[in-house]
Amino acid sequence: TKGEKDLLQPLRKLEKKFGQSPVFVAATLKENGGIVHAAEASLLNEAIHVISCGYEDKTEWGKE
Repeated sequence: TKGEKDLLQPLRKLEKKFGQSPVFVAATLKENGGIVHAAEASLLNEAIHVISCGYEDKTEWGKE
């Protein structure tokens, strides 16, 4: 439906800009220093993935 598409638009913009790491995208949605609820090992793995050159090359963020 149109309402669902409207709700997903901000998420799709974040994925285009920052890539498709669900943890990283969720963290960008948090406001005022919010905390992403995930296991420490999971956060570390996502951080390593996000800082890799291959990840950055596929995002607008990495091209900036």
